[in-house]
Amino acid sequence: MMRVLLDTHILLWSLLEPARLAPSQREMLESTEHEVFFSAANIWEIAIKRALNRPDFDAEPEVVRAAGLATGFHELPITGSHAATVRHLPDHHRA
Repeated sequence: MMRVLLDTHILLWSLLEPARLAPSQREMLESTEHEVFFSAANIWEIAIKRALNRPDFDAEPEVVRAAGLATGFHELPITGSHAATVRHLPDHHRA
């Protein structure tokens, strides 16, 4: 079984706009071969961007969390120890 951690946009699209997902993404999310996770970081990002009235984050964070759980996604428990290791991740987002 493969474990998949969702990016925030993929989480939103899978729950609210599945047509935006590539067929391969939909297949992966629907497969019983995969365990799909989202995290508090996703919900936090949605809450911040929702508060900023970003049109691409037009969903209530509580609703997204509940929908993710109802869909069968798993909420990844994150600790301070996990957060501290972020500094060791590759820098994929630098412009």
